[in-house]
Amino acid sequence: MKFSWQLTNSFLKIQEESLKDVLEALILSGIEVEQIENTEQDKIIDLSITSNRKEIESTLSLAREISTTTNNILRIQPIKPCINRKVISNTKNCLKYRRIHVINENSSTLTPKWISNSLQIRGKHSDNYLKNIQEYINLKWGITFTIITSNLKELSTFSGEIKNKNKLIYHIINQNINKNWNDNCKLIIFDFYKIITNDSYNNYDSNEFYENYYIDSINIIGETNQRAIGKYYESCEEMYFNNKEITLDKNTLNKWIGSYKSNKSKFLPTKNIKKTLDDLKFFSKYIKKKRLFIIRIPPYREHDIKNKIDIIEEIGKMNEFKNFYNQYKYKREKGKKSSKLITINKIRDILRTLGFNEVVNCSINYNALKIKRPLLIHNPISEEQNSLRNSILLNLLENYKNHIKYSNNNLLISEIGKIFQEENSGKGYSEKQFLGGLIYAPKYNKINWSSNSKEINLSQVKGVLEIFFKQLNANINLNPIKISDTSNSIVKILKSNNRIGIYDKKTNELIGIIGEIKTKTKELNQISNNMIYVFEIDLEGLIKTRDHKIHLEYNKKRYSNYPSIIRDISIPINNNKNIEDVKKQIQLPEKELIESIEIFNEYKKNNKNSNKRFVGIRIIYRSLNRTLDGKDINKIENSLLKIRNSMNSE
Repeated sequence: MKFSWQLTNSFLKIQEESLKDVLEALILSGIEVEQIENTEQDKIIDLSITSNRKEIESTLSLAREISTTTNNILRIQPIKPCINRKVISNTKNCLKYRRIHVINENSSTLTPKWISNSLQIRGKHSDNYLKNIQEYINLKWGITFTIITSNLKELSTFSGEIKNKNKLIYHIINQNINKNWNDNCKLIIFDFYKIITNDSYNNYDSNEFYENYYIDSINIIGETNQRAIGKYYESCEEMYFNNKEITLDKNTLNKWIGSYKSNKSKFLPTKNIKKTLDDLKFFSKYIKKKRLFIIRIPPYREHDIKNKIDIIEEIGKMNEFKNFYNQYKYKREKGKKSSKLITINKIRDILRTLGFNEVVNCSINYNALKIKRPLLIHNPISEEQNSLRNSILLNLLENYKNHIKYSNNNLLISEIGKIFQEENSGKGYSEKQFLGGLIYAPKYNKINWSSNSKEINLSQVKGVLEIFFKQLNANINLNPIKISDTSNSIVKILKSNNRIGIYDKKTNELIGIIGEIKTKTKELNQISNNMIYVFEIDLEGLIKTRDHKIHLEYNKKRYSNYPSIIRDISIPINNNKNIEDVKKQIQLPEKELIESIEIFNEYKKNNKNSNKRFVGIRIIYRSLNRTLDGKDINKIENSLLKIRNSMNSE
């Protein structure tokens, strides 16, 4: 929204060099300055007004906001209207006051150029000078007069209801019938509402600048029309006014805003809060015994200030948030975790340590593997999402297909999710949680250093899962699948000679299956012909097999703060020599100084007849109570040399 700085500054009288500070204060109050356009005699400021500050639509409202945020005084004071006190009965708390002037409009009168220039900022220029003055007054004061054209024909059309609501208008027209009444006669109506309550902290009017805008309007109309404007007609009507009231205790204010300045035990003084509220026109009364503010919100801010936190935000903004240190402490209370959730989190941790990456897939998919009869969805989004999955493996194979497009690296993935299986009775479906996994590892292990990597096999997959069950303390038996259990939903997609059943050791009940995907299943689903191993386990059944041990098993080892010495040595050994024997020989002489032994290489010479191979060994020496000196190093070197010579002579 665009504003004229010259017109705005007529209320403030701020020096031009202070304009930058004014704009910064507006930005801090939440009103963004989008653009400043310089003209010959003025500056046009384009402001971004948010929906919660819609009251800033006139020059006066902008000047009032600048006055509040920058502590500049409004140079124009409201004039109290002269109202006949005899018409006030004090039975109601609000007075609707109306003034009406009768003017004879000159249709040939032109709009003053300075008014036209002001209206062009908002693009509201009209051909009628009176309407232009009406728009200008609204632009400047945020309130304007009403124009009514009345004639004898309109008088006859007034119904009884309209006459009751517009008694003063009807009276004026009726009184002026015999005078020079014509189509150029206009009624200029000024309305406002005045609060007449006697509360000491409710010392504002809903239109506090009513007399100012009234005088300004009459002067402009008279000068433009070049005719004297006669006396006005007036009327008063009492009514009820519901004023919004909010209570705010000082403790709440201190908690949310915090302590003031560098002293973290000193909060914003009450007199400062009271002054801030008065500057904002949030007229308040402070109850000292209860440490409580009773605040009444002016009508033009009722759309924005609705709760206590809105008032707290305004107080903090006026005193600059950078001056406060937050002292409010939130209580972070942890909810109780079920034993099932703790076990599931432990399962995730163990799988991660074994090299599995967790995936999360949607339960809605297409039953591409034809595993039993799926639970179909009525009116599905697409054919690819027409049923609820009855196996975790459906999504894991899709993950594998996406992986193989871009990489041939090892893929170990797992998922804990829900599946929907048909009951054995065929009368419904059950929702269960399952653990599924997929292992594709073309480069899993080497027989020796010189050979190529080989694919993982079923025995190694079985070993990985045995480690998983052991760390989970699950009592599991891995046995061939019984004939009675071949009706399991995923047995049909696994090779008959490459599948293992996962049985509960206590009940001998099948809770899961490990196996390799059939070649035919891969072809039907356009999966590359690689060895893919999968497993699927009933999560509830797996949790039931756990042993809950109440003791801890760990090894305690002292840590040394002294530096280490690293030595690499190449040792020749026979082809049939076990490397563990070599480790034992190394540990014998200086066992207390050896921290670790690592094999990092193995190679052979080009001589085909040689029955020896060379093993690269890295040994780290460290003492627990001292720094190793030259004697220790010489001793270590001699020991390594003896070991190498003894190995070479064998």
